[in-house]
Amino acid sequence: MRRTTRETATSETDTRELDHELNDLNTSENHDAGVSLAFPEGGREAWTSLLGSSLLMFPSFGFQIAIGTIQDYISTHQLSNYSVGEIGWITAILCFLTLFLGVQVGPLFDRHGPRMLLISGSLASVTSYLLLAQCTKYWHFILCLSILGGISSAVVTTVGISVISHWFYRRRALASGLCMSGSSAGGAILPLALRSLFAKYGWTWSIRIIAFIALGCYLLGIALVKGRLPGGNTSKATIDFRAFRSPKLCFLAVAVFAFEFIIFGCAALLPTYVRYTGLNVDVQFYSLTVLNSMTLLGRILPGVAADQVGRFNILLFTAVVTLVVMAAVWIPFGSQDEATLYAVVAVFGFGSGGWVSLAPVCAGQLCRTEDYGRFYGTIYCVAAFGVLLTVPVGGQLLQSTTPQALVGFYTAVLFIGLVSVAMSRWALLDWKWKWKVKV
Repeated sequence: MRRTTRETATSETDTRELDHELNDLNTSENHDAGVSLAFPEGGREAWTSLLGSSLLMFPSFGFQIAIGTIQDYISTHQLSNYSVGEIGWITAILCFLTLFLGVQVGPLFDRHGPRMLLISGSLASVTSYLLLAQCTKYWHFILCLSILGGISSAVVTTVGISVISHWFYRRRALASGLCMSGSSAGGAILPLALRSLFAKYGWTWSIRIIAFIALGCYLLGIALVKGRLPGGNTSKATIDFRAFRSPKLCFLAVAVFAFEFIIFGCAALLPTYVRYTGLNVDVQFYSLTVLNSMTLLGRILPGVAADQVGRFNILLFTAVVTLVVMAAVWIPFGSQDEATLYAVVAVFGFGSGGWVSLAPVCAGQLCRTEDYGRFYGTIYCVAAFGVLLTVPVGGQLLQSTTPQALVGFYTAVLFIGLVSVAMSRWALLDWKWKWKVKV
């Protein structure tokens, strides 16, 4: 009888908790429905703004995920007397400033809108490309590509992504994926363009042509992008390290740090990795194209699946599959022939695309809606330091050991990220692991 009473009480408690969760869910859904009515969710201006944002991503963030082509070229030409690790600081600072300063640009966008920020950021970006074409010394690259390029890219990419929030609410995930497809297109097309341009025109005019392409994309993007919500918002920078009092946030921050460490490291070092394996020179360019083409699918398909079975669940799945392929195929066989390398790079590109799209959504499940900006900014402020370290560390490891050792190192980092995601999911469920729950 005592056991029956306890079971009855437990059942009643579970029922009350379930009713409470359903009430909260209904309230949230009603709130979301009310909010979504205030957003166009489509229409000519919304879609043209989205097209403009995608065009802005092509020469800014797209150039960064194709940066491995630039790094490998200067390491064998202008800066051939420097180590791979030393040259890695050039691209590391570029990517770090883009990610780190983006958090600071957000409040400026809220206050002043997109127009002036896009004009100033685009002019600075095109200037950085034109100056890059003239660079011959190490400090030239640091000033022109790393610092000026990083600051301008932070402005352009942050505004390009943020303006989507003026037009979409219910369909914001789809709109963000379409916006980021511009960067995937840039990462896939620019390496092939540079392969042909370097052979025909050399360094200076190749980079100038990229500058003219960037100018065209920026002009179209500025003309198409339009802000809808009024300015004047006095919000402050969204970084608050007190958020790390939450264990589930701490574990997710470690996971995002690991993911960004691997993604930017592989994007920057893949052409140099190919050169060290002794494969055909063309593979240096084609492998980046395969990688960045698959990230486009990885940003869209896992997001669709996540809505059905849970965001954390799909994030774990993509991390597990990528880890298995890297450990079982890429490390022992990836450097032996081109077909195997293309296959593992394709799987890695798909998986990493899923990490990029799902990690911010998972962060939204760890906090209240009004705290999301603070949580998101804090997580990616920490992740920026992973981007800063990955290329110099990976480059030095590649030069001093073997290509297999570099992939093994990134595989170990991915394992840490996988464990951290699992721990964050566990903490989200109040330390009660449930395999089938949608979370």
